[in-house]
Amino acid sequence: HGFLPARHNKARYLKMALRRSLTRMAAMERADVQPALKKLWKKYYKVDGQVTQHLSPFEQRIFGPLVKDFPQKTFKRITDFLTAAGPGLGLGIGIWLWADWKFSEISYHHRA
Repeated sequence: HGFLPARHNKARYLKMALRRSLTRMAAMERADVQPALKKLWKKYYKVDGQVTQHLSPFEQRIFGPLVKDFPQKTFKRITDFLTAAGPGLGLGIGIWLWADWKFSEISYHHRA
């Protein structure tokens, strides 16, 4: 008896003491890893949908693509904006200039 209290089940204590060992011994061998890489891939667990590759900061080009064709992109964006908003802006500015001219004409009409 020794270390076990009399009222407890010895089989239960033995099972609890060896439960982690039994799960490791019962684990299946991985078939997707070559035998030479077993130690290298020991802690790898396959997870669907998780990104497992990355670029080092030295491989990332953050600012380069922006500067490479900056004038062409700027010209394209300005022309796209002007073709979509140009007629409305032109009409609005034209009406504003005409209204300003007409207001001045009416204001100073009596002086002529």
